[in-house]
Amino acid sequence: MHSIDVLIVTHRGGTLLENCLRSVQTQSLPAHKIVVVISSNAPVPATQGIQFLRTAQPADFAPAANLGLNKAGTNPVLLLNDDTILAPDCLEILARQYGGPGIYQPRILCPDGTVDNTGHWIFADGFNIARDRGTTTQRAAGPCGAFSGAAVMFSPEVLAQVGVFDDDFGAYGEDLDLSLRAIRQGFTIHHIPQAKVIHHLGATYGRTSARKVFLVERNRVQAAIRSLPWPAVLSLPATSMFRLGVMGAAAMQGTGLGATAGWKGACAAVAGLAAGTAEAPRALRKRFHDSKQWTVGSQAMWTHMRKQAPSIRCLVGVDIKRPSSPPTTGQ
Repeated sequence: MHSIDVLIVTHRGGTLLENCLRSVQTQSLPAHKIVVVISSNAPVPATQGIQFLRTAQPADFAPAANLGLNKAGTNPVLLLNDDTILAPDCLEILARQYGGPGIYQPRILCPDGTVDNTGHWIFADGFNIARDRGTTTQRAAGPCGAFSGAAVMFSPEVLAQVGVFDDDFGAYGEDLDLSLRAIRQGFTIHHIPQAKVIHHLGATYGRTSARKVFLVERNRVQAAIRSLPWPAVLSLPATSMFRLGVMGAAAMQGTGLGATAGWKGACAAVAGLAAGTAEAPRALRKRFHDSKQWTVGSQAMWTHMRKQAPSIRCLVGVDIKRPSSPPTTGQ
């Protein structure tokens, strides 16, 4: 079995980090190396056998995670938020299921046993939605549209060829962006349902706020411009306003993803869309740079998006299963 390194990003430290570390240290297959990146001034007691890194100044998730990922070696790296707890055999299952280059998505559960996500679906405008959230669906192993940054394992080839998170994203959407960039270079995101992780959803950054909504929308636009096929990029204003309209109508009925956002969240979503569009030149420059390494062309990317697309029902609060398959390569 492959050895696995574990990287934990913490902002608050404290009980969250202690519980996460305890679950990592008591695995049936011990981690080869455990690294903790501290993205704030929070005190963290030194612990034998664990490497601690601290960002130069308080930082969001993406730059903090990159501090650790950039020091990764030749082993797969399991990246964790500090509000996660691994099942006792999680690392052993991931090691057994490891099949070489790619990204591996554990089954992420809420403390009550329902699903937080099994990876993400991708809407036509790049908006990503947690698969199976709130259900007890037993989804089989297979590809998913995008991974969740709460708990994900990268092969060394992904980090070497695709790179790490985009620091410009700060928090939210950095996992979507890296997912799309990896898919464009021919890597598959594998869902491993037997590998289970408990996630205290929102314990680190909170579940809903206008600031979060703004960042999700702004960064989603940037990720879409950078990696989606040109027809999807050109239709972003229409598809985004359609999605926001559907979500807004559902929210007025008290259902769907926007039900708890309120009018401030609605304003933040529109502001985020405008901010992401205003920063299009930067995303286009990144697209031009990335495209030289793409092995998955527009048609294959469309196929991936179609197979990993959520139903409109997901936007209004009804989750359903969708079939999935990996994209084929080609220009």
